[in-house]
Amino acid sequence: MSALEFYCGIGGFAAACSTLPLKIAAAFDQSETALQVYRQNFPRHPIFHTNLEQAEPEFLSGFEADFWWLSPPCQPYTIQGSRRDLDDPRACSFLRLLEIFPDTRQPAHFALENVAGFADSRARERVVELLDRHGYHVEERVLCPTEFGIPMRRPRYYLTASRLALKKIDQAKATSRDRALATYLDHHASDSNLFLPEPTLARFHTGLRILHPEDDTAYTTCFTAGYGRKLMHAGSFLQDKNGVRCLSPAEIARLFGYGPDYCFPKDFTLRKRWRLLGNSLSVDVVRHLLQKFHLDPNQRAAG
Repeated sequence: MSALEFYCGIGGFAAACSTLPLKIAAAFDQSETALQVYRQNFPRHPIFHTNLEQAEPEFLSGFEADFWWLSPPCQPYTIQGSRRDLDDPRACSFLRLLEIFPDTRQPAHFALENVAGFADSRARERVVELLDRHGYHVEERVLCPTEFGIPMRRPRYYLTASRLALKKIDQAKATSRDRALATYLDHHASDSNLFLPEPTLARFHTGLRILHPEDDTAYTTCFTAGYGRKLMHAGSFLQDKNGVRCLSPAEIARLFGYGPDYCFPKDFTLRKRWRLLGNSLSVDVVRHLLQKFHLDPNQRAAG
């Protein structure tokens, strides 16, 4: 079964379905920087550096994909933003996909991920109405990695839709974290660029969320694209034996569920890696949700 990966970023969806019978027919993103990372980790996936505002139904139909995955820009729906919703220019490409959807070879399955604020948006109303009208079974939920034993806060809105009945999967909330934060960390961080300068720490210490690795109940706050650039409301810090430091991109990637072989181009700076991860998704949560779909290629119901 094949999938189109819209707004693919650094490949979170591709990583989530790598162990499933789901082949990426094409991945689309406007950011060449993100695609450099994607290309390095998934060299066999067809990649398109494009603005989806110009997407045409005939082109998308030509892939004959059974699954559409979308992670559209979140800025129109973020709490910290202006929340212009569909009036935000960054929503134009998403609106274009919804506009041409009736004229495409409609997939059997459709899924979408965004910030929790998407749940109250006009964009959400638009996509749910569209899928209902075209005969999809639609389910929606806001899930956080902490519910699956991962010590990281990252609540996100997820929509799953299928022409086939969606499977019931175990949605039981974790009562305690399966893995302590320390198991995701490098305990001999040597990069001096990770550490906060003493003057900065003295000035902002009371406003920072500083975690202690030996605390088995510790969990990180949501990492954003501003981590490493902004001190407040962008992610957590660690109390290391050598000082207070940022989590490294490799540590954050582990928390997001990327595998041990996942990597960035060597010339990418820390801030560039942090920014790309801050725009990514929880691979583990997406992999869990993909269990809801009938991915047997013999069970197609595309329009």
